[in-house]
Amino acid sequence: MLPSHSDAPPRRSAGPAPVRILSVSDSESYLKWATQLLSSLPDVEGRVFLIDNPILPTAEQIASAVAGTDWEHREVPVISRADLAQVIADHSPDIVLGAATGPIVAQVFLTAHTRTDRPALVSGLPGMGLPASGKGMNYRRLMDAFIAHSSAEVAAYTEASARSQVPCEVMLARLPMLRSKRIPQLTKSTAEAVPRTLVFAPQAKVPAERADREAIIAALAEFADRHPDSTAVIKMRSRPGEFETHHEQHSYFEILEDFRTRNVPGAARVELGYGPLSNFLTDDSALVTVSSTAALESIDRGVPTLLISDFGFNAELLNEVFEYSGATGSLAEVAAGSIGFPDPEWLAENYFHLDDGQLRRDLGLLATRARAGQLPNRRAALLKQKRMLLRAELRTVTPAPVVSAYRKLRRTR
Repeated sequence: MLPSHSDAPPRRSAGPAPVRILSVSDSESYLKWATQLLSSLPDVEGRVFLIDNPILPTAEQIASAVAGTDWEHREVPVISRADLAQVIADHSPDIVLGAATGPIVAQVFLTAHTRTDRPALVSGLPGMGLPASGKGMNYRRLMDAFIAHSSAEVAAYTEASARSQVPCEVMLARLPMLRSKRIPQLTKSTAEAVPRTLVFAPQAKVPAERADREAIIAALAEFADRHPDSTAVIKMRSRPGEFETHHEQHSYFEILEDFRTRNVPGAARVELGYGPLSNFLTDDSALVTVSSTAALESIDRGVPTLLISDFGFNAELLNEVFEYSGATGSLAEVAAGSIGFPDPEWLAENYFHLDDGQLRRDLGLLATRARAGQLPNRRAALLKQKRMLLRAELRTVTPAPVVSAYRKLRRTR
């Protein structure tokens, strides 16, 4: 028997009926983005589902993801891909939000697009979205709209949409976890002070080299050794054995264990932290990272924040946007506890624009078009998406040598 719903109380007004949005997620980070986004929108009737897949979050990860949203302490049903059509039919949403990785979004949108009264199809990324990926757009080629989180992202994804021949509207929104009403400012009590808690927010994909990750742990250990009244914490996204959106090759957990085994000074005082990031962003804390949306959450709360500069700023590290933020610093500064804060001018241009409610208005218009049957029927894109997914499915069951030989044959033609 299918789960019937995942309810959140719609924020109603005396105006028109609320927009009905059904969201499908596959991982902890996308679930967090979806529930925070839907909770931030007025006059929305949200339904949130997780789809069964290899990176399905655990109960603890789900609880962390939905903390502080309308879905806190509520069940988030898990459905299979075979359930999708029935779930969409049961709820007749105006909009389906593909809050998941590309291949899952493609499956969700294919299922929704085949309905005669198809809903509008909207997707986005659960954090900073630069550089804009053509591959990501291809998986979402059936979408009607893509949500970006800064003016620079709107421009980049508009260009990527044209380059990939994926026609869609690129909508501007504020990252839903950012709650400040104006340009954030450094909390006065933390200025010039060594933080009592130094939080490192890792990312699964960057930096990729183990030596770089070891250098980060070494700086955290040195900070803990030099400042006995302070604590260094690695704010983990998952426990050993749990899955995240992206696979991590060199685990910080394993590297820290190695440091402790070798009795590196300070390593024993570097802690592992779990749970919502907001629990770690206190008045006497500071945050360091290479490239993570966690930096924006930290800045949003006026917490000292440093983007590690030792590995550079480029598209491969997913951190180009921070290069001229004024909040960059070396691992030596991390060890010293010298953590700064971004320039106000940079903040105004990057992710901290005024939220004037435009996203809700844009989604409302899209919902109206869906109800009126005015959305385009992209038959050619539908066929292309089916072929793309079929190739992806075949790659998962075809032996690697066969795939390699096929690719070589294609290159010789």
